[in-house]
Amino acid sequence: MIDRNRIAELVRAALEERVGAEAAAARARDSSGALLLRPDRGVNLGAPFDPPTMARLLQVTPARIAVGRTGAGTRYRTNTLLRFRADHAVAKDAVMSEVDAALIERLGLSEVRTRATDKPMFLQRPDAGRTLSEPARAQLAAQLPRAPKLVVIYGDGLSAAAINQHLPTFHEALLRELAARGIPHPPPLFVRYARVKVMDEIARLCGAEAALFVCGERPGLGFADSLSAYYIYNPREGATDADREVISNINPRGVPPAEGARRAAEALVRVLREQKSGVVVG
Repeated sequence: MIDRNRIAELVRAALEERVGAEAAAARARDSSGALLLRPDRGVNLGAPFDPPTMARLLQVTPARIAVGRTGAGTRYRTNTLLRFRADHAVAKDAVMSEVDAALIERLGLSEVRTRATDKPMFLQRPDAGRTLSEPARAQLAAQLPRAPKLVVIYGDGLSAAAINQHLPTFHEALLRELAARGIPHPPPLFVRYARVKVMDEIARLCGAEAALFVCGERPGLGFADSLSAYYIYNPREGATDADREVISNINPRGVPPAEGARRAAEALVRVLREQKSGVVVG
């Protein structure tokens, strides 16, 4: 994913710094017809065996299909390789970057941390991201009301980019959707260096009936800005992934953030009504 507007802003700022704002404004910077990376899907194949079927395949998935090979062997063509490397760089940046503290403050979210003290520890020690730090436990024990119907938690997960880009829209829509369905909850909170299972500890700490945890998904080579919304009913000690449910691929090209918030609110109505979540056998 390449943000051309951001690139244009950087070029404009560099030009203004070099020649001054007035001179920079006089220079043409129209790049509307330019492509930073040439397309590869469907254009490296020559003449497909079944063009209509190939066109339909390309319409229904963004996956790396129909990219072709070089005429001399099985290697990818240059534009495919460059796109792969660009997507890989974006994915790495999404994992390694930090959620903007100014964003958390602007949304009015209180912030706590897990036992992971920094990003390297968070990535190397998944267990540290599943448990609150002692200061966080003390803060939430004093801050959260006892036995709320729902506790809403945001965490960075494995894509800070997803939180930075889409949390404002998701958060605003979620508050509206929960209110419309009459689901009370204390103010949402943000947990830095958080993995999914931390939601269980927070819910048990305050005795919440249900918990919703929204975080950045593990990036793929193409989508590095997706959110996932996990929810669970009455997470007991030793709860597993089978006890929770998830809405994934929340991004403008998949499930739009506002729609993801609506689906999460609808799912929580069901979970609270049926008093269960996840895979229930029998």
